[in-house]
Amino acid sequence: MALTPVSAGAHGLGIEGRLRGGTLHLEAYFDDNSPVAHAQVRLLNQENKTLVEAETNTEGVYTLPTPAPGTYRVEIRGEDGHFAKASLRIPEPPVPDGTLVSEGLTRAERTGARKWGMAVFGLLVIAAGAAMLNWVFKGLKKRPATR
Repeated sequence: MALTPVSAGAHGLGIEGRLRGGTLHLEAYFDDNSPVAHAQVRLLNQENKTLVEAETNTEGVYTLPTPAPGTYRVEIRGEDGHFAKASLRIPEPPVPDGTLVSEGLTRAERTGARKWGMAVFGLLVIAAGAAMLNWVFKGLKKRPATR
């Protein structure tokens, strides 16, 4: 099986959390933008105490009332050992609808054009490394042997 950016990245699991209408919406998704259905969700406070244990729906979404302002950690565990965690920072109200509260890349950034840009960049780095190694080894071959 050939390893392509789509097949290689399909196993990465992302989390996006947004506040909408007094509700925290957590979305779990793979790098290919498919939902992580029926994944286990844990919301922990700063003392690592579990506040919520639940499961995403078929769309990879779990909603709950917005927690009190502060910092939290969300952990998502999908099938086949897929796991991700992210910090959530719940701001003081009032909060505009759709406010991003999860750290890291958004779903659009992680699954969109940026993903392909990073894949191309990675291939260019590999090609440059291979060219440099080729140049070094060719230089070593040209040196006369010493006795």
